[in-house]
Amino acid sequence: ALAKLPLAHALIQYLRDVALHVAVFDGVSGNPTGSQAMAGGAAARAHRADAIVGLGGGAALDIAKAVLVIAGHDGDVLEYAWDHPRVRPMDKELPYFVAVPTTAGTGSEVGRSAVVSDDATHVKKILFSPRLLARIVFADPVLTLDLPAPVTAATGMDALTHNIESYLSPAYHPLCDGIALEGVRIGARALARAVRNGHDIDARADMLMSSMMGAIAFQKDLGAVHSCAHALSTVADLHHGLANGVMIDHVMKFNLPAAAAKMAELAHVAGAPGADEGTVEARAAAFIGWLSALKRDIGIPATLSAVKGTRAVTGADVPALVAIAVADICHATNPRPVSAADFSALFAAAL
Repeated sequence: ALAKLPLAHALIQYLRDVALHVAVFDGVSGNPTGSQAMAGGAAARAHRADAIVGLGGGAALDIAKAVLVIAGHDGDVLEYAWDHPRVRPMDKELPYFVAVPTTAGTGSEVGRSAVVSDDATHVKKILFSPRLLARIVFADPVLTLDLPAPVTAATGMDALTHNIESYLSPAYHPLCDGIALEGVRIGARALARAVRNGHDIDARADMLMSSMMGAIAFQKDLGAVHSCAHALSTVADLHHGLANGVMIDHVMKFNLPAAAAKMAELAHVAGAPGADEGTVEARAAAFIGWLSALKRDIGIPATLSAVKGTRAVTGADVPALVAIAVADICHATNPRPVSAADFSALFAAAL
């Protein structure tokens, strides 16, 4: 859809005006898949592309990074996933990569990985290499001004979740902790404003910065919210940011006994009511309350059963969701260990 908008036409015309030979691949929709990446790689080879411009949201940018690999390497894209039993090396030259984000959520424009789903199983696989980093990023909030409110809300919750889970991870990385806290502070003041008024350029700029900061910070690691979201995307094709948004306060309640001090600090930087009063546990609870109130304010459903426009998630899905969440690597750095029984309870509570 983005390829048909004036923004894309203007960019294509500009590149042609400076004597570049441009071809367009627009076969990206929903969660990025292996077949999309392979089709994009075939288009890049046919065009003999020596540069790739990724224009769009997280899915488009992830596919662009996967196309970087397939444009000059043999085999299937999923053979380059880090956990493939016979993972192929990215040992050939990659095209020059320019990232132009049009959403503020995944921060894929500053990431060194691409998330691509297996078409058959829908399981998310990760291509990971510093060579996937963009050479240049054009992060212009003007490009996000016409993002619809529901997409702004879902992608914004993704950005906040990256910052929050990175900070709560028990891994040692003070640099990432500082970035994550500031990412929460900036996102907390801007997200509801960006949803209510999509042309608030200051709020849009803040959300774009919070998104990039979250993607940098989560090099430290993530947590169980993402394991739940990956399972929901696999089983029900739920939008990643929306899945994070639905699950985050449920998982934070689970995490509270193991992360009260850090949650109290998050309450402070987010400006949560009651953030500076009472016990550490009370201040941590204020952060969870703030998350729930933010969700109501920006239209993120409180429960999975309230999600509209996608396949309904029911109790019958819980065993499959649990199996995928347990196998997902993200919860390995959750502040509180998560068992299969815990995941089952989390999904049941979120229904």
